[in-house]
Amino acid sequence: MDELQPRVEQLQSLYRLCHQLTNVVFQPIHIVRLDERSLNIFILAGQNEGIQLEIMPDGSIEP
Repeated sequence: MDELQPRVEQLQSLYRLCHQLTNVVFQPIHIVRLDERSLNIFILAGQNEGIQLEIMPDGSIEP
């Protein structure tokens, strides 16, 4: 498996988080990217890009 691909746990958390951001709290998502150094998924969201979250390789989410 390629090291620069997200883990299954991250993808599951990403799906849930994207659903919550767009369909529950109605916030736009601007950037989703895999940080090559930490292997965390970074998300920039919100009307004024004020929501910054990271999904760790184990699927946990940190502000």
